[in-house]
Amino acid sequence: QDGSTFPFEAQGRAIQLGGRPLRVTAMRDITARKQAEAQLAGAYQQAERARGETRAILDAANDAMLLVAPDGRVATINRRFCAMFGVEPHDIVGHALDELGAFTERIFDDMERVAAQIFEPLSDLDGQFTDILVQQWPQPRQLELFSTPAAGAGGERLGRLYVFRDVTREREVDRMKTEFVALVSHELRTPLTSIKGYVDLILEGEVGDINAQQERFLTIVSNNATRLVSLINDLLDISRIESGKVGLTRERLDLAALMQGVASSLAPQIEARGQTLTLDVPAWLPAIWGDADRVTQILTNLLSNAYKYTPNGGMLRIAASAPPPAGQVRVEITDSGVGMTPDELEKLFTKFYRARNRDTQDVGGTGLGLTITRSLVEMHGGDVSVTSVPGVGSTFAFTLPVLAGTGALTRVVAPLARGGRILVVEDESDIAGLLRRYLERAGYQTSVAHTAADALRIARAEQPDLITLDVMLPDGDGFGVLEALRADPVTRELLVMMLSVMPDEGQGKLLGAVDYLNKPVSERLLLERVGRLLSDEQSSLVLVADDDKDVRELIADHLRRAGHRVMEAANGAEALRLATSSLPNLVLLDVKMPVMDGVSALRALRDAPATRALPIMMMTASPGVLDDCRSAIEQLGATLLIQKPFTAAELVAAIGRELSPRTPAGVGA
Repeated sequence: QDGSTFPFEAQGRAIQLGGRPLRVTAMRDITARKQAEAQLAGAYQQAERARGETRAILDAANDAMLLVAPDGRVATINRRFCAMFGVEPHDIVGHALDELGAFTERIFDDMERVAAQIFEPLSDLDGQFTDILVQQWPQPRQLELFSTPAAGAGGERLGRLYVFRDVTREREVDRMKTEFVALVSHELRTPLTSIKGYVDLILEGEVGDINAQQERFLTIVSNNATRLVSLINDLLDISRIESGKVGLTRERLDLAALMQGVASSLAPQIEARGQTLTLDVPAWLPAIWGDADRVTQILTNLLSNAYKYTPNGGMLRIAASAPPPAGQVRVEITDSGVGMTPDELEKLFTKFYRARNRDTQDVGGTGLGLTITRSLVEMHGGDVSVTSVPGVGSTFAFTLPVLAGTGALTRVVAPLARGGRILVVEDESDIAGLLRRYLERAGYQTSVAHTAADALRIARAEQPDLITLDVMLPDGDGFGVLEALRADPVTRELLVMMLSVMPDEGQGKLLGAVDYLNKPVSERLLLERVGRLLSDEQSSLVLVADDDKDVRELIADHLRRAGHRVMEAANGAEALRLATSSLPNLVLLDVKMPVMDGVSALRALRDAPATRALPIMMMTASPGVLDDCRSAIEQLGATLLIQKPFTAAELVAAIGRELSPRTPAGVGA
C-alpha cells in the first residue's frame, strides 16, 4: 500500500502485513526489472550517441560515401554524397542499387564503366579497387572512386563501401604541370640542339684543327650539354608517364639486335673507363612484342647506370634468356660496381633518389632513370628486380613478353642506302644548318625550307626522296604541312620524317609520317633512320603467294629483315590480281594452292604483257610435285625452283641472285 518492495519472491505462503495475515499468490522482484530497464536505456543512449558521432564524422567528411548492404540495398549515405550528386537521403537510402539506373544515368557519362565499378563488385567479398569516373550532373567533375568491403567489429559483413573523391582540381594542376614541363622542355631543347651539334662538329675537326686545351674545354661543354638534354628528357618522360600520355607502339622486335645497338652506342663511354662489356645472347632467343624506342630506352638506362657506378677497369655483362614459364624473355644487366645496401635498395625506385656515399658522389644524374625504366617495363607487362651486394656489384633484371607463336629468329642485316635528295624543313637556321651538314657528310643532296609555304613549294617542285619536317614553324605547324602534302596528288607519296622537341603523341603517323624523331637528334641516329627509310623505299617489292598462313608470314618476315618490301597472297588468283595491279620486282609462288594453283597462276602471268617478264620463283614442300611440274615450270620461264623447308639465308641468297641485276617491273618480253 505504501509502495514498498520485497527483495524476494513468495508464493503460497502466509505472511503478516500490518498485523493482518495475507497469503501471497505471486510476487516478483521489481528491483531487478527496474535495474534491467535502466541498463537497457543506458545502452540505447550509448548506441544513439555512437550513431550520432558516426553520422557526424561521415557528414563532416569531404568525400562522398555510399554503403550498400549485402542484399543490394543502400544502407546509408553521407551529407557530402547528397551535396555532390544533388539528392536527398530518402531518394537513395533503402532502395535497391539496381533500381537507381535513372539516377546514375543522369549523373555519369559512361554507364558501362559505372556498372562495372559500382554494380558488378557487390558480390566481391574481398577486393578493393580505385578508378576515375567522370560526373556530368549537377556539375562536371572528375571523381576518384575507392571501393572496399565493409565489416563490423565482430567480423559480420556490412556490405560494400564506395567513396567518391573530387579530384578535378588535382588533375587540372597535373595537366598544367605537364604543359609547363613541355613548354620549358621545348624552349631548352632548341638551343641545346645547336650547342651540342656544333660543338661536336668542332671536336671532330670539321672546321680545322684544335689544340689540346680547346679540345678539353669543348669536351666539357659537350658533356654538360648531354647531361642537360638527359635531364630534360627525364623530366618530360616522368611527367607524361604520370599523366598517362605515354603509349606504346608495339611490333615484333629482335631483342638481341636492340641490345647490340645499345651496347655499340655506349661503347665509347665504357671503353674510356677501361671497362669490359660482355653480351650473352642465345641464338634461339624468341622475338618479343614491344615498342622499339621504349625497349631501347630501358636498356640504355640500365646499362648507362651500370657503367657509371662501376669503377674503371670493371666488368659489365648483358645476358638474355627465355626461362620458364614460357611467354617472356628475361634480360639481366650485371656490373662489378659499388653495390647497394638494403636501405638503399628499398628507396631505389623512388623519384629523384640517388645513393649517397663516397663512391657515388661524383656520379651525375636526375634520380629519375630507374623510376622511368620500371614504369616502361610494367607498361609492357613485365617486371623489374634488383639484387646487390656492397662492394661486389649489382644485377638489374627485367622481363618482356614474347611474341606469341614465334621461335628463334634468323637475323639478316640489310645494308643502309646512301645517296638521295632530302628536303630539310626547319625554322631554326642553326639547326637546319646542322642537319644539312650531317646529311651532306653522308652523301645526301639537301635543300632547306624555313617556312611551311616554302616547304610545300619546294616539295612540289623538287619531289625529294625524303622530307625531314619540323613541327614548329613560323607560319603554321608541321602537321598542317603534312596534311597538305598528303592532299596534293603530286606530293602524296613523298616520305616524311617528323622532327620535334616534343614527343610524338601519334598525330604524325596518323597523318602519314613514316617516322618521328625527337630533338636533339644525334648524327648517328639521324643517318641510321634516314638510311633505313631510303633503303626500304629503294628495295625490291616481293609478292609471296602461299596458302599456309604461317609459312607465308615466316617468308615475309625473312624478306623484310633482308630489306625487301612484301605483299602476301593466300592463293593463285589473289597472287595474279596483286601482281597485275602492283607489278612487283619478284613473285614467289607455291605450287599447290586453292582457287588457282601456282602453275596456273604462272601461266596467266606469262600470258599478260604487263607481267610477262616478271622474275618468278616456284616453291613446294613435296619433292614428287616438284618433279612432276618441273618441265612445265621451266617452259613457262620460272627461273628458279626452291624446295621447302629452307633457311632464311638460303631464301635471301636465292632472291639476291634472282634480282641481281634487277629486272624492271612491267617490261614485256
